[in-house]
Amino acid sequence: MAKIISVANQKGGVGKSTTVINLGAFLAMAEQRTLLIDMDPQGNTTSGFGIDIKPEDKTIYNVLLGEIGIEEAIKPLSIDNLSILPADINLIGIEIEFVGI
Repeated sequence: MAKIISVANQKGGVGKSTTVINLGAFLAMAEQRTLLIDMDPQGNTTSGFGIDIKPEDKTIYNVLLGEIGIEEAIKPLSIDNLSILPADINLIGIEIEFVGI
């Protein structure tokens, strides 16, 4: 059965991304299939794995807008059983995109 773990705090600089990176790596190394979903416009979890998002790359932003399916944006990482759904700066405007829906 799948489990969902959320790491959230409104305050910045409290170690959310660091916690997610390390917890995700630990779970994957324990042979648990793990998907990290980066919902931070700064994309610190994404960049923490050395991923440099380019304008043509697909992210959680494209998924939330319904432009693509989630599978199209998931990127496998160098650790077996670990993947990420990356984020980028475009995510900062998602609330405006949802106005009127």
